[in-house]
Amino acid sequence: MSVITLNPPSSRKYRFSGTQAYCFASAALSILIVGTILLTLLVQSGPILLTGNADIIGTKWNPSDGKFGILPMLFGSVFVMSIAVSIAFPVGLMAAVYIAETRSSKLRRVLKSTLEILAGIPSIVYGLIGVTYLNIWIADLFDLQSGRIILTAGILLGIMILPTFLTLTEDAISAVPVKYRENAKSLGLYRHEVFLSIILPKAKSGIAGAGLLALGRALGETMAVMLVIGSLDRLPSPLLNPLSSGQTITSKLGREVTESAFGSPHFSALVFMGLLLVLITIFLTIASRYLFRQKDQHV
Repeated sequence: MSVITLNPPSSRKYRFSGTQAYCFASAALSILIVGTILLTLLVQSGPILLTGNADIIGTKWNPSDGKFGILPMLFGSVFVMSIAVSIAFPVGLMAAVYIAETRSSKLRRVLKSTLEILAGIPSIVYGLIGVTYLNIWIADLFDLQSGRIILTAGILLGIMILPTFLTLTEDAISAVPVKYRENAKSLGLYRHEVFLSIILPKAKSGIAGAGLLALGRALGETMAVMLVIGSLDRLPSPLLNPLSSGQTITSKLGREVTESAFGSPHFSALVFMGLLLVLITIFLTIASRYLFRQKDQHV
C-alpha cells in the first residue's frame, strides 16, 4: 500500500513568505517612524537641555527673561487628568457592567454603536460645547467670573474619554466565557457575587488596559482643553484648587508652538514638553497592550 504525501504548492509557500515579509516590513517601518520621532524631539530639545541658565524644572514661564519652567504645565496635565479619571472611570465601569450583564444582545449592539460614534467625535466639537454650555454652567454654579478653569477642563475631558473607556471595559467583561457565570449561578451565588467573585477577577486586566488607553487619549487632547482651561502659566493657589485657571502640556503647545522661533530656547522648551508627552503616551500604550495580553491568557 503506497502512502501519498501531499506537499503544499510552491505558490502557497511563496505567498506565505511574502506575507511574512510584508508584516516584518510594516513592523520595522513602524519602529523606524517612532524612533525618528523620538530622535527628532530629543535633538530639538537639546538647546534647552544644554543651557545651564534655563530653569526647565521651575515654576516660572517667561520666555523674554529666559525662564522656561514646565512644572505648571506638568501639574496642570496631571490635575486635569485626575479629575477626568475620577469622573469617567466609575461611571464607565458601572455602565459597562449594566450593558454587559443585563441588556439584550440587540440593545447592546445599539449602545455599542452609539458609544463608538461618541468616541469618534472630533475634540474641537467637544471644546465648542464646553465653551458654549459647560463654561457658563460652571461659572454660575460656583459664582465665578469665568468658567474657564481646571475643573471645567477635567469634566469635559472626562466626558470625552468616557466612551473609549466604557466600550473597551464592556468588551473585557463580555469576553469572560458564559460557563463561568453559569457555574457560579449553579452554586447559588447572587448576580453581584458572580460579578465580584468571578467576572471581575477575569476581566480586571482588560479593564486596566482600557483605563490606560483612555489615559493615553486624555493626555493627547489639545483643542477642547485649550478652549476651557484658561491657559494661565502658574500653579494653582492653593495647590489643589480646581476653581483656578491653569495650563496643560497640550494646551501650551497648541497656543505657543507657532509663535516661537525655530531653534530658539523657547521652541526647544516646547519640544521638550512634547517629548515628555510622547514618552508617557508610549509607556501607557505598552502597559495597556501587556494588560490586554494578560486578559487573553486568563480567559
